[in-house]
Amino acid sequence: MLNRGLQFALLTVAHALVGVWLAAGNIPVVGAENADAKQDAYRSPIAVVVSPDGKTAYVSDRTAGNVTVLDIAGKKKLGEVALHGQPRGLALSADGKRLYVAEHGAGTVAVIDTSASSVASRFDVGRWPTAVAIAENAKRLLVCNQDRHSVTVIDLAQGKTIGEIPVRREPSSVVFTPDERFAIVTNLLPHGVGDDPQLAAEVSILDNAKLAVAASVKLPLGSTAVYGACVSPDGKLAYVVHPLGRFNLPITQLERGWVNTFALSVIDIAQGTRPVTVLLDDLTQGAADPYAVVCSRDGSRLWISHAGVHSISQIDIGLVHRLLAGDVPAELAALKDGSQPNIWMRIKEDPQQVVELENDLTALYIAGAIRRFASGGNGPRGIALTPDEQQLLVTNYFSGSLAVLDAANGKVVETISLGAQPQTNDVRRGEQIFHDATHAFQHWHSCATCHPNEGRVDGLRWDFLGDGIGNAKDTMNLLWLHKTEPLNRRATIASAKACTEGGLKFTNMLVPTAAQVDDLYAYLTSLTPVPSYHLTVDGKLTETAARGQVLFEGKAGCARCHPAPIFTDNLMHNVGVLSANEPDERYNTPSLVEAYRTAPYLHDGRALTIKDVLTTHNEDGHHGKAKGLTPQEIDDLVDYVLSL
Repeated sequence: MLNRGLQFALLTVAHALVGVWLAAGNIPVVGAENADAKQDAYRSPIAVVVSPDGKTAYVSDRTAGNVTVLDIAGKKKLGEVALHGQPRGLALSADGKRLYVAEHGAGTVAVIDTSASSVASRFDVGRWPTAVAIAENAKRLLVCNQDRHSVTVIDLAQGKTIGEIPVRREPSSVVFTPDERFAIVTNLLPHGVGDDPQLAAEVSILDNAKLAVAASVKLPLGSTAVYGACVSPDGKLAYVVHPLGRFNLPITQLERGWVNTFALSVIDIAQGTRPVTVLLDDLTQGAADPYAVVCSRDGSRLWISHAGVHSISQIDIGLVHRLLAGDVPAELAALKDGSQPNIWMRIKEDPQQVVELENDLTALYIAGAIRRFASGGNGPRGIALTPDEQQLLVTNYFSGSLAVLDAANGKVVETISLGAQPQTNDVRRGEQIFHDATHAFQHWHSCATCHPNEGRVDGLRWDFLGDGIGNAKDTMNLLWLHKTEPLNRRATIASAKACTEGGLKFTNMLVPTAAQVDDLYAYLTSLTPVPSYHLTVDGKLTETAARGQVLFEGKAGCARCHPAPIFTDNLMHNVGVLSANEPDERYNTPSLVEAYRTAPYLHDGRALTIKDVLTTHNEDGHHGKAKGLTPQEIDDLVDYVLSL
């Protein structure tokens, strides 16, 4: 499962790097003359917003821990504002005077006074805020809490939190409709058991008057790693970009989207439905890892960043809607799909055929509805249009720069550096490989495609070939590969180094160089655990978790197979859950470190929660002595495991 665990690992390296430079204290605002004061930190831009006059860009820099201020016309850096944690999502007030920044890991949203280039105040939110959005008329700020699976509602006029709305799983982006009646929230990962054949991530539609979820819209089965969304100017539709994993099939080949494709889903906001999903790939090459999407003011065009293939797609979404309505031009109608009419004509004749767009790699291309161009750097993430819509701004994460593209033709107009980059070491090079789909056959996925949750899990299960066909396994966390050998659920891989090389060879299906394997291995083995949000603010066990620790180490007998500090004995055991083709029921003991973020559980993901592992799927009492515990003791034990 290397390729699926790799993305989560990559982002965790960023966490580790952040911790080093945060320890040095706050970074002062600097001018252009000393903008490179933090030469020990990589520059990794992740989000961008533009001032109302179109002159200034504000960019969140994840690893340098600041917001960088750039002069677009002058093509230069103006300064930077030091922040806490890992700066992520941005939202700029309509007058450009206040910039709101999600400080992931710090549990706060920073409010920057843009005229003074300083932090004016902060709001306390979940520990892992990822995205923010402003409702100007309602004077509200929405904050996605990745840790609490919720959206915090802040009244900006009163300067206080007025509600928290539970959503599905790890909200990653949020955007208001123009009338502010609804907000669209993307949930990064699926929430469900691994053997659900319809398992997919969902989009939450929030009712801003009721402070509640109005509808949850499921994306096509296998959808995960859902980052970006935007809303049409009329407020009727939301556009969401995401991978679409073919997890119900064995991984025997990559070509033509056999394993992964990448999609644009259209959400009808009022109806709470998904009328259509179209693929962004072409027939022989994947459009790996779509990250952000923006819409033109007239609703006719979309721009999408593809982090895995360093490109931008421009979609003639107006044409797509006309085709879906049956308005097919004569020249397109004349094209055949073999001996039958092409997909657009089939939809015109039978609207129920629209579902076939989820599997059609050529639909947008034969219609002339998609163009792709280079992003101007490596690893594009956030994108934004200038107010005149003449230019598209692109944050290129690994290049440490903002590219200014001609929005019409995709030509790179200018590249603006966020600051001097230190020389790349093996860990940073490995991080780039982890996120780069050009290291896979026909660019069909990167390691990060399958590990979107910062190098950990995608919430799906996959039928890899290392242990035969017909026995799909839950995606594993890549944390501490070198400390949990042998690897995979059946312990068929002897070492982390072999797992690293095998992932590139047999999952990405390209032959890597020895240097590439070494770099990726360096990155993976650099990953460190992120403290659980189930701990107290000062990093200690809660009262219930402390009772659970006593049970874990004593009466429940869990520590026999899950001894600290790695919380695995690295041995095979019968845990009482039978899978086809594996009659011995023996599986490699997984580490419980970061169990709080790696659901679903057991080798095939059949258990949605840790409590399910200890109760529903423990009829024969194979999980220590948990079967003999009281309901309260089970709850205490679960709290402890989720704190690891």
